[in-house]
Amino acid sequence: MNTKIEYLYRDAGNYKKYNTAIICGEITQEQVDTIIDCLDCREWFIPEQVGLPAERLEEFSFDSDEDHPFLELRKNDFSLTEDAPDCDITVEELVVNFKKAKGQWYLDDFGW
Repeated sequence: MNTKIEYLYRDAGNYKKYNTAIICGEITQEQVDTIIDCLDCREWFIPEQVGLPAERLEEFSFDSDEDHPFLELRKNDFSLTEDAPDCDITVEELVVNFKKAKGQWYLDDFGW
């Protein structure tokens, strides 16, 4: 069993791009709670910083004065699946990465 994570990019105009990643292993409720506690304002994160892929809107609709590198993640965005992983990261590694990023979400690498 693996873990499916769904997360959302929303730009300043409220245009949305949904993202999904499947990682190796079953996530526990305690691990979900730990991840949520690490998010900026308990909602925002930069996927690339924790080892997850991210798709944002096409460049033509991106406004660097109003948009940001953060995606949204909530408690109910985690589910178990029998689908094969499409990311080279385990649940345990993901939790460690979120703990490292807590309070240190970086923007410089994205030009903000």
